Amino acid sequence: MSCSKRKYNSENLAVEALIEARINFDTNSATTVYLCGDCGYWHLTSRGDTHPKLKAALDSGQIARQKLSNYWERKLR
Repeated sequence: MSCSKRKYNSENLAVEALIEARINFDTNSATTVYLCGDCGYWHLTSRGDTHPKLKAALDSGQIARQKLSNYWERKLR
């Protein structure tokens, strides 16, 4: 069975995509990742507790700093 969601081959790749999505898309509400029982790939979801790596990135200010950096990079082009 195939899913219509974006697929990631590993949890680590999905978590990286989760953090990137929170940096690049202000409306992104994904909070964690899960292994799909239908297709066998990892997906992002807004259901459930916040993934520890996302929480750490939010709490440390990493995401806010990267958003600001991206803003200035676009503005100065």
